[in-house]
Amino acid sequence: MDDEAQPTVEQVTAEILTHSLMRREEMCARLGIDDEMLEVCLRWEIVQLPEPDIEGSILFSLDAFDRLQRGLRLHHELEINWQGVSVALELLERIEALEQQIHDLSHQADD
Repeated sequence: MDDEAQPTVEQVTAEILTHSLMRREEMCARLGIDDEMLEVCLRWEIVQLPEPDIEGSILFSLDAFDRLQRGLRLHHELEINWQGVSVALELLERIEALEQQIHDLSHQADD
């Protein structure tokens, strides 16, 4: 067995909670984009600009990060224009929601 200490559940949970929101600069750095690219994505509604919190900070959620990451991948890898990326993301989210409904209904029928 390794001599390294294994993280406890509390440590892992705390790490997840502290990284669930990120500042604009952090999001850009993690995605490897500049602020101008983020502005393009906000204009095309790839992600929505969140409302400032009580302190006036704008913090993006992990869902926004994931959506933006998917959008950037569609744009760069498939060369879809931003309008198409916006539509594609909306359709993908609808498909995922429908698949979840089907999954839920099939599990209700089994009970």
